[in-house]
Amino acid sequence: MKATRDYTITSVKKALDILKLFDDQHPSLTLSEISERSGIGKSSMLRFLYTLLQEDFVAYDEVTKKYSLGIELYRLGLMKFNSLDLRKIARRHLQTLSNELNMICYVGIREGDTLAMVDQILPRSVPAWTQLTVQSGGTSELYSTGIGRLFLAQDSDAAVERYLDRIQLKKFTNATITDRQALLELIRQARRDHYSGNIGENEEHIYSLCAPVYGLSGTMVAGVSLCGLQDVVCSDQYDSYLQRIRQVADNISRELGYSPK
Repeated sequence: MKATRDYTITSVKKALDILKLFDDQHPSLTLSEISERSGIGKSSMLRFLYTLLQEDFVAYDEVTKKYSLGIELYRLGLMKFNSLDLRKIARRHLQTLSNELNMICYVGIREGDTLAMVDQILPRSVPAWTQLTVQSGGTSELYSTGIGRLFLAQDSDAAVERYLDRIQLKKFTNATITDRQALLELIRQARRDHYSGNIGENEEHIYSLCAPVYGLSGTMVAGVSLCGLQDVVCSDQYDSYLQRIRQVADNISRELGYSPK
């Protein structure tokens, strides 16, 4: 077997490993602490830190004699964060899922008291029933959608009550839930389970399984859903479908910079 060629530059890797020593529990460290945690001698470590300090990758406090991450890392991180495209990232993950399961996927964001569907991902072979579904760019009510209830689940019960006071609960299909107490229980359940669903509340016989997408700050920035006909979603593959959409949501969240505690 041909050996894999290693192009790693040792000094660069050591410098990157030094930067990774700083975290929530250790936002600042002395030279001795960095040396001890890295296994690099103080004299060599001082040269690494001097170089990183000159390039603003670390900062040094003359009073505490401690090092911390520098402004250049923040600048590069912010540039990367600003370049992230939610729709582009989500579509890459959801298109694979849609093609594999021959089902529709959605990406939804909250706009005030409304859910905006910012993207609709169709499988390569588009089923006829997709004509019954909302198109990309459409809007829906938060209370009647799985993604919308996930957004509401991020709020306190009091905030949800105020939302319900502001809107008019109306039925879109016979399955639309308009009872306040029943909706509150569904939202609380979504808060506990970290997923939700829709049982044909907006389009007859169209069911969906929905999961939250989190951003760098740890707040929910979007929701994704897997949609299909009732007899398909509610089959013996239900748990598998739920696991798949939740895993996709987790993968998208990680690409957006989210790191669960």
